[in-house]
Amino acid sequence: MKDRIWKYSLAAAFAAAVLAVVGIACAAEEPDDPVQPAAARAAAPAAEAAYPAGDTPEAPSQVQQQPAPAAPAMAPQLPQPAQAAASVGGSTAGPAARTGEDPAMAMEEYMYMAPKLEPGAYPPTRFCDHCPTPKSFNESPASASLARQGAILPLEDRLAVPEDVLIYMPGDEIGQYGGQLRATTSGNIELIEGMTMMSGLGGSPDSIFNVPVGFKTFETNDDATVFTFEIRRGMRWHSGYPFTMEDVRFALEEQMLNKELMPGLPAVLKSPITGNDMRINFVDDSTFTVNFDDPNWSFAESSAVRVFAGIKGCPRCFVSPSHVQKRFHIKYNASEIPALLEEYDQPNWTKLITTIRCVICYNGHPSEAIPQEFDPNYIYKGTHYIPSLGGWYMDSGATQQGGGDLIAHVRNHYFYAADPEGNQLPYAEGFLNIKTGSREVAVFRTMNGESDYTRHDLATEEMPLYLANSEKGDYSVLMHVSPDGADTTIVANQEYVEDPEVGSLLRTKDFRIALSLAWDRVAFNEALSAGLGVPQNMMPHSSTPYFPGEEYRVVDTEYDLDRAKSLMEKLGYSDGNGDGYYDRKDGSGPLTLRLHGNWIFWPYTQWVAEDWKKLGINVTIKEASPTGGTNMIPPTEYFYFFTSNEGGTNPWANMWNRVAPTTKDGQGPGMGQYFATRGEEGMAPTGPDPQYTDAYGNMAPDGTYPADIDGKMQRYQEIIADGLTRALLDPVRVDAAKELFADNAESKYKIGGLGFTGNFRALKLRRNNVRNVQKNWVGSGPIEAYYFEDGIDNYNNPGNRSKRYSSVNFLDPGYWD
Repeated sequence: MKDRIWKYSLAAAFAAAVLAVVGIACAAEEPDDPVQPAAARAAAPAAEAAYPAGDTPEAPSQVQQQPAPAAPAMAPQLPQPAQAAASVGGSTAGPAARTGEDPAMAMEEYMYMAPKLEPGAYPPTRFCDHCPTPKSFNESPASASLARQGAILPLEDRLAVPEDVLIYMPGDEIGQYGGQLRATTSGNIELIEGMTMMSGLGGSPDSIFNVPVGFKTFETNDDATVFTFEIRRGMRWHSGYPFTMEDVRFALEEQMLNKELMPGLPAVLKSPITGNDMRINFVDDSTFTVNFDDPNWSFAESSAVRVFAGIKGCPRCFVSPSHVQKRFHIKYNASEIPALLEEYDQPNWTKLITTIRCVICYNGHPSEAIPQEFDPNYIYKGTHYIPSLGGWYMDSGATQQGGGDLIAHVRNHYFYAADPEGNQLPYAEGFLNIKTGSREVAVFRTMNGESDYTRHDLATEEMPLYLANSEKGDYSVLMHVSPDGADTTIVANQEYVEDPEVGSLLRTKDFRIALSLAWDRVAFNEALSAGLGVPQNMMPHSSTPYFPGEEYRVVDTEYDLDRAKSLMEKLGYSDGNGDGYYDRKDGSGPLTLRLHGNWIFWPYTQWVAEDWKKLGINVTIKEASPTGGTNMIPPTEYFYFFTSNEGGTNPWANMWNRVAPTTKDGQGPGMGQYFATRGEEGMAPTGPDPQYTDAYGNMAPDGTYPADIDGKMQRYQEIIADGLTRALLDPVRVDAAKELFADNAESKYKIGGLGFTGNFRALKLRRNNVRNVQKNWVGSGPIEAYYFEDGIDNYNNPGNRSKRYSSVNFLDPGYWD
């Protein structure tokens, strides 16, 4: 049967990527005594699909129908801001102007109704682009209490200027304040969720293009040589210190472009043709530009740019708390550097500043008073900490109920976002990460109701167990799907020579096809992916503009053991001693391959090993990093598994792309390094080399990489290089992308297994009384908008269960209601 038609058009999303994405303007007022937001309301009727549905590939009959994303809306347009009262320094209207005003009454003429999604759709945007400007702003009771005590600034001085406040679009309804969100996991969630960091740019709900979050606007000129950013005026770090353009200038000029600290930049931050670094121009106190010599469309698309645009990537960052980090910079605090080197046990100042920028290492409050007015000469000298601009910040002083280590994230009272009715986010007082000793313990505690929301530690093959326990644990099972199509893919390293015989096989197309034919993907799908996936080669969904065609989606993916064995015979292999395995040609024993896999990949590793043993290859498996040793020069390993549900539809969205060696890729790390360094490092295209042959004795053509027997890798790299200078829907780029996906499918450098399974962080569990968790969102939606039914959490109220919502899962017909 056919999988569910995807109401999705990446063409519109791709076009929107190059448009300006602007923030939502709003004016601010507040009552003396804050109140809870208005009671929850039902969702609005579903919007009409923006684009017609297209045909989808025919899936095997065992595959269940899988919902998929709808076309994203075009970039939001800026509403006309309401007139704000005159203020000093960008603050909102003063307390006298707001006394006694109930925010529910102030918003009476506008009541937010969340748009209802059609099955498979993504939210049109992460921001409320259709909402009028809030006439007043409200804060949590906890924030109001601290403000009355003078512990924090009043709301009008904590928020950004009214027209720069970010307005999130709740998934269900306007929420209520209170409670502690909680996730029980085997690891730390802070870095992945980004809850305490500055994310200058984020991904659209379908993860196709970059949109402003911490930044107010992000736009490009017509030829993608100039990208313009605006910061949100009046923002503050969680300590109350103002966030200003100095935090951008220090990050870019003194860290990112400081050659002593950062000798080289990532490729996406360089001009594609000249190779020159990006240039920065500071236009005024709220605007700066990033400039390139030639068109650099990937800057608007790259998921790596989202990291660089926040503080997680420092010293490759666009933002840093300059008043804290200048202390560790030789230019600003040279006299104290020797003592700091000794204190932090670092050999030089560049290692020092790299050490102290660790987001999860230095958390909590400053140890001395922080000024609340910007001072260009101020440098914090207390106990080191990392200020936050996110919805929460880490608090090392929290204690935990019961077993497990605790990482507590507490409310950032200075967070720059609000809901459409003017309630400052986040709704919850904090987010608790309870760490367990193992993944299994974390999963069972989650099924016992001890996670309010999580997308960690979950495995698709365990989904029947999650569903069976959902009512007992009072939780729902979500899956946030992606058009990626590259789940459970095996990469064959072309540069491996440590074992010459195995290396020659990896460089032989017939051998790679044999491995593909010997993989029983249909049974693999049923056993390990609950029948949710689509057996196919590595390529995006058919509704995307880069899909190369149905024939390439399925070429050499059928389970055909007889044909696979005939290819092995063609390669000269036989089982002379009858032990069930082919004999190595060098006479040293059975033909043996090895596979590595961690807990995510381990079941897949075991399955593939058994399938290949049926072919006649002895496969050894080991629990280890699935990528370990494949991206070394020369590589010491030759296979690695990857699985992802976050990106992959666009080869220009990240230089770690799926289709060409453009970095130290597991397909050819030396070839990729040569491309990435413009010939300074890696494997040069010196032509045929007896060290690199295929099983038939063939060598690379003249003028190509020695490990590239087919002579295709340079062509792949040229396609990537050319595409960087072309717009997303440029016909040349579209055709080139189709060529890349099609040729990879035929050549099997990457042996695709399943697509659209949700194997990687797509499965999510939420307690039934947790609201505003989006039904479909690649990655994780705005957690700051999550809230508890009636404001009553589960951590402080053991045994609490939802009074209005029952368990549902993404396979239920009512999931989208």
